[in-house]
Amino acid sequence: MVLPTIFPEARARAEGLARRTSMGVGGPPEFLFEPTTEEEAARLLALCGLAGVPVRFLGGGTNLIVGDGGVEGAVIATRALRGVRVLDDRVHVAAGQSFSGLVRHAARWSIPVLSGCPGIPGSVGGAVVMNAGGRHGSTGEALLEVRGVDEKGRLFSRPVEAGDVGYRWTDFGGMLVTGATFRRDRSADRTAADALYASALRAKRSTQPLADRSAGCTFRNPGGAEPAGRLIEAAGLKGRRVGGAVVSERHANFIVNDGSATGTDVEGLIALVRREVEAFHGVRLELEPHLWS
Repeated sequence: MVLPTIFPEARARAEGLARRTSMGVGGPPEFLFEPTTEEEAARLLALCGLAGVPVRFLGGGTNLIVGDGGVEGAVIATRALRGVRVLDDRVHVAAGQSFSGLVRHAARWSIPVLSGCPGIPGSVGGAVVMNAGGRHGSTGEALLEVRGVDEKGRLFSRPVEAGDVGYRWTDFGGMLVTGATFRRDRSADRTAADALYASALRAKRSTQPLADRSAGCTFRNPGGAEPAGRLIEAAGLKGRRVGGAVVSERHANFIVNDGSATGTDVEGLIALVRREVEAFHGVRLELEPHLWS
């Protein structure tokens, strides 16, 4: 592969991705890049395209499961893309900023819908791509514009339109998102937004294993059926394990790493849960995190 020649700074077989994911499992990519500017990210993506090198994008690593064999090609990490600008009617946030930090400031910055999204880790870029959220609202509801780099390494700025976002999905999934613009509602009640943040965070802490290593909710809630966690619990799967991967006793839709899990353990437990839920309920669960294997 020609990347070391094109990119002398490339860190070949640099490090396992376990240290960069909330699940704490995963082998190394062939090459790992961490651009500090949008222009550098564009250059990297353009040259990877010219070299025929497959590319994946890594945000906070919180909605991601990586296999033990690592990742073919290059991974471009966005956590060094930082910056926030608060204007009269909007807030510009770089992709590498903490999403939980944005949510903490949402009331002060007049983005009330985001005040209902505490307890969601990861980066702003990842939250935008996955339309992260919960019962009180989702990222896409306040999203005005997305900045990024296309597959040819060209910077773009794209307004968000109807049909671009859905349940834990957006039309930006194949793009390198470098930043986002959120709508400010200057008439919003800050006291009410602060109260929403506090109550939603209390509820999450009481029902979800936020202190454990996981990739968040493991399965999407199937349409027209009980939530995935209830289906898994009813099938008697709380506490089931494969190696160091365990179905959480606190919330059955979380697979957690007890500190010794491998990617193979996590993938094995996902397959086990899917089989047993389908046998018990006749419902096929779909994975919510991305799986790189």
